[in-house]
Amino acid sequence: MLTKMAIFTQLFWNLDPMSTPEQVAVAPKPKFGAIAMIDDGLQPMRFDLIPESEREAVRALLKDADVLEDLAMRGMDASAVGAAPDDAIDALTNPALGHGLAYAKISDVSASTVRMIDRRQMMRQIADSIRNTDGCEVKELGPDDDLADIARFDVVFIDYYLDDMETDGTRAEQIATNVQGLRKEGQRQQIVLMSTFEGVRAMRSQFRKTASIDAASFAFVAKRDLDEDWKVKAHLEMLARGMQHSSTLGDYISAVKKSARDAAETLSATIDDLDIGDFAYIQRIALHADGHPLGDYLSWLLSSHLSTIAFEGELREKQRLVDAMEFEDGPLSPSEPSTAVAALYHDALFARNLGPLSGHPRAEPGSELANVPFVQLGDVFLTDDKSRAVVVLSPDCDLAFSTHEKRQPDLNLGVILVFGDPNSVTSEIGDEVNSSTEGMLHDTEVYRIDWRFNTFQTVRLGDLQEFLNSLNFDVSKRDRLRPIYSLKLQHELGSHLMRVGPPVMPPVARHAKSKIHYRRADEVVTEDLNTDDLVIAHFKRQSKVRLTPSLVSKLKHACGEVRDDLAVKLETMPTNDDKERKAKRDSASKVEALENQIRGSDVWTGLLGDHPLPAVGQSARLRGSIYLATAGGWTFPNPQAVMLVVGEETADGSAETSATEDALSTEAEVSERHADQSREDEPLKPAKVERVAAAKVGKAKKERP
Repeated sequence: MLTKMAIFTQLFWNLDPMSTPEQVAVAPKPKFGAIAMIDDGLQPMRFDLIPESEREAVRALLKDADVLEDLAMRGMDASAVGAAPDDAIDALTNPALGHGLAYAKISDVSASTVRMIDRRQMMRQIADSIRNTDGCEVKELGPDDDLADIARFDVVFIDYYLDDMETDGTRAEQIATNVQGLRKEGQRQQIVLMSTFEGVRAMRSQFRKTASIDAASFAFVAKRDLDEDWKVKAHLEMLARGMQHSSTLGDYISAVKKSARDAAETLSATIDDLDIGDFAYIQRIALHADGHPLGDYLSWLLSSHLSTIAFEGELREKQRLVDAMEFEDGPLSPSEPSTAVAALYHDALFARNLGPLSGHPRAEPGSELANVPFVQLGDVFLTDDKSRAVVVLSPDCDLAFSTHEKRQPDLNLGVILVFGDPNSVTSEIGDEVNSSTEGMLHDTEVYRIDWRFNTFQTVRLGDLQEFLNSLNFDVSKRDRLRPIYSLKLQHELGSHLMRVGPPVMPPVARHAKSKIHYRRADEVVTEDLNTDDLVIAHFKRQSKVRLTPSLVSKLKHACGEVRDDLAVKLETMPTNDDKERKAKRDSASKVEALENQIRGSDVWTGLLGDHPLPAVGQSARLRGSIYLATAGGWTFPNPQAVMLVVGEETADGSAETSATEDALSTEAEVSERHADQSREDEPLKPAKVERVAAAKVGKAKKERP
């Protein structure tokens, strides 16, 4: 028989008094063979870890009757508590049992002990959650435990702050370095940095670099994101998705680093082989006539050579392996994407640090040429507040000039400028935008520049600097779109300016056969209409139906027929119970709504004019209970609906539209469409949808000609 104390303790744990604390779970198929967790919170509780000033008070509580009864519920009787006080205090960290009175009493005498209990309980809960979620082996380790067999674990979780320290992650970095050193060559092993403190997220990159961990084999997760089984499952799935590619990516990254170092040495050797005569030859033969600066040309030439020797040699083999990779759907990292990717794309998009807008580099100070702005295709300037941008889109051959007499600058040359607006890359693009350049990085924000070609204008080369200053553009610095992107933008502008706008074809209208369908006396009544009643107009690939006053009158008459039929049925509806009375009230509201619709004028005047023709087999609500449908396959959206149908087959098999196939909707599509229509159709509440099956020929002839 359970004592009052035991019942109270179990209620404190939120357990059924007749149940056991252990929870049996069906083990899923493991995604990993084994996982190791290194955290000082996973060290078993010991009295020597409790501050000496609080230790004896906690030890004295192990003789308290309430505490002993609490521990007995955890499997430790009084003799076991006396023999192993460390085990007794550790028993309070069982995550399956929660806190009891022993925890409450300890909190009165030792805040440090309670904090250690909470931390260990949280870490044991995370470890148990991983076991239950993945079904794999989970080994709990403290920072001082032996790591000799750490290489056999697929994932190693490491806490950032070890030894109860909250100011230094050096110990964790050392352990991570040791784990890396013990990993076998070619082994796929993930190291996951974890912490209770959110600020560690910003330190993850430096931690990885200090511990020499490949980016493909590293992740970070906050402990608060592991407090529920579904979160643990999500993170394990992310790690599993990434692990299958970590080895290939790690090899590629290592190969890139090695190739970059080798390429730098090769480039240095190449430059050492050049003498002043080579530089003079390049400048005099290739650049002198056009006036292109030698330094700019050499930077392009050498950077292209560096890219070739770094990425187009042995690295191609590793690249082919990465090319064959395909990531599954779903996130691969619990952290937000790194801004490093945006920085890489910004560098691919723009040439940076080109300096201020000034004269030709070879112009003598104080000369007339020193005041002629030297710009190139793709030069981008921003205002001081980064709210506006302008790009130069004149061809390079027009902008080029030299300091010698053969190619003097033309001050009257019109420099083509296009203006744009820097916006966050996540913002919507307006209709007035003609083209966008995405990937400009400023601080940690990624922008795109939305270019508007209607801002196109030309400015005299001689007035360019003054013009940009007048609009508050910062001419002290500029970036330049790389050739492929500046030429793309130039091509788009040219296409925009040279587009042809011939007169459009006028609307083409023709009369069409149509029918009116409605329900009466549990049958479908069909009324063939004259071709003069309805006109279909085609304009810019869109067809619209024009309803004439005579056709609207016929639709109104059909609504009256439906109303009369529903009114007759209403009189005979039984009212024996609440369900029948409710059904009669609903029918009465429909009759009343139809009556108001017929007596009013808004619906009928609103039907006059043009209405878009629905797709084949679909219907659209026009006004009130009037619907428009095309060809076969449509269904009545509700019992009081009046259907105007265009293009149905006639008795001889001909039709007014080219599409006469009966593309019947599925039940789900019909239900969804009718649910939408019913919300628009209040107070006309829809009845049960009746589908017409084309295969049932007899019924089809009777209910839907």
